[in-house]
Amino acid sequence: MSCNSIATKRRTLVAVAALAAIATALPTAGTASAAPAAAAPAPDYAGLRQALNGVVAAGSPGTYALVSDRGGHGGTVSVGTGDIATQAPIDPKGQFRIGSITKNFTAVLALQLVAQHEVDLDTPAVDYLPGGVLPAGSPITVRELLNHTSGLYDYSNDLPGILVGDTVTGYQQFRYKTYAPADLVAGALSHGSQFTPGSQYQYSNTNFVVLGMLVEHVTGKPFATVLNERILQPLGMNDTRFIVPSTDIGGPHAVGYLTQDDRSKPLFDATAQTASWIWTAGAAISSTADLNTYWRALTAGVLLPKEQLAEMETMVPVGSTGTSFYGLGMRAYTLSCGTQVYGHDGIVEGYQTYSYTAKDGSRQVTIAANASNNGDVFAAERAALDPVFCGVPSTPAAKRQAAAASAHIAKEETVGVSPEPLRK
Repeated sequence: MSCNSIATKRRTLVAVAALAAIATALPTAGTASAAPAAAAPAPDYAGLRQALNGVVAAGSPGTYALVSDRGGHGGTVSVGTGDIATQAPIDPKGQFRIGSITKNFTAVLALQLVAQHEVDLDTPAVDYLPGGVLPAGSPITVRELLNHTSGLYDYSNDLPGILVGDTVTGYQQFRYKTYAPADLVAGALSHGSQFTPGSQYQYSNTNFVVLGMLVEHVTGKPFATVLNERILQPLGMNDTRFIVPSTDIGGPHAVGYLTQDDRSKPLFDATAQTASWIWTAGAAISSTADLNTYWRALTAGVLLPKEQLAEMETMVPVGSTGTSFYGLGMRAYTLSCGTQVYGHDGIVEGYQTYSYTAKDGSRQVTIAANASNNGDVFAAERAALDPVFCGVPSTPAAKRQAAAASAHIAKEETVGVSPEPLRK
C-alpha cells in the first residue's frame, strides 16, 4: 500500500471516528422536550402513488419516491419510464443530479468549520477566502452567504437561455463548459451589490459558490475531497459524488429531460453536462437512499453539533404563502396538516427533486422526477409530501396553496426573484 493510500485511509478512519463520537455525545435533534411527541400518522402509499401519477401527468416521463423511517426502513413507489426511447420502467434505485440539494452539503461543511472554531458565522467571509474573491473590506458575513442575505447578484442569471432566449439552445452553449469558480463570482460582482448585506433575502447561487471556495481555502483541500472525507465516506453514501467537470452521472440512472419552451416540441436529453456552472451550489449526484440516509444523520446530530444544527434550522419566511422558509442552506415547508418538514429542493437540467425530513428524523422522503423546465411537474412533486408526512393526500385547497409556493421556489431556483424584506 502506498503512503498516499495509507494517509487517505487514516483520514477516513479519523472522520468516521469523529462522527461516531459526535453521534454518541449528542442527543437526537428535536428531542429536548421531556414530553413524548404524538405519533405521526403512517405514510399513505396509495396517496403517494396518486400524487406521483400526477407528476407524470404534468409532463415528467417518470418519477419515484423513497420513504424511510428513523431506522432506514420504508417503501418505494415509482411511476413511468426512465427512457422515452425504450419505455423501460424508471429505476427507483437510480442516481440523478440533485441540483440545489447540494447547497445543504456545502452548508454542513461550512458549519462543521464553525463548530471547529476555524470559521465564525458573523465574521466577514473575506477573512476566509483567497485574496480577490470578494472586494477587500467586504462586510458580507458567512451567515449572510448561508441564508441568502448577502446582496450578491446571482451570476447564473447571465447564462444563455436563463432570462432571455430559448432554454434548450442556451443550455447547449454552456453544458460542456468548465468555469473557474472565481470567474463566476467575478461575473456576479460586476453587477454590484443588490442591497445592503443582511437587510433583505434573495436566493443566489453565487453565495454557495463563494462558500465552496471558503471550504477549500480553510481546509486546503478540493471541495470533492472534503465532501468525501467528512460526509460521504463516513455515512456510506456510495451513490453520491461530486465529479465536476466529468459529464457522466456514472451509475444507473434515468435519462434527464429538459422540457422545451415550446411544449409541442419533444423533450430534450439533457443528462450529460459538466455542471461546472453550478459547482458547489448544485452539481452533486446522488440517490434517494443516500439522501434519506443523509437527512437521518443530520437530524440525529451526527454531522453537526446541536448549536450549529439549531443555527441551520433558524428560518425566515420566503414568498407570500406563509408556508415556505429558509435557514442556513436549508428550506422548510409547512404542510397542509401543520407538520413542518426540513430539507431542500433541487432543479437542474433534466431533473427536479424534493428531499425532506421530519425535524426529529422520524421520517424522510426523496421524490425525483426526470424532467425540468416544467413548473407543473415541480408543483405536483410538492403535493406528494402530504401523503408521506400527513398520512392523507392534499386537499384541493392545499394543492393550490402548495402550487403557489412551489412556483415561487421554482423561480428562485431558475430565473431568480426580486429581493424580499426579512420577515419574522
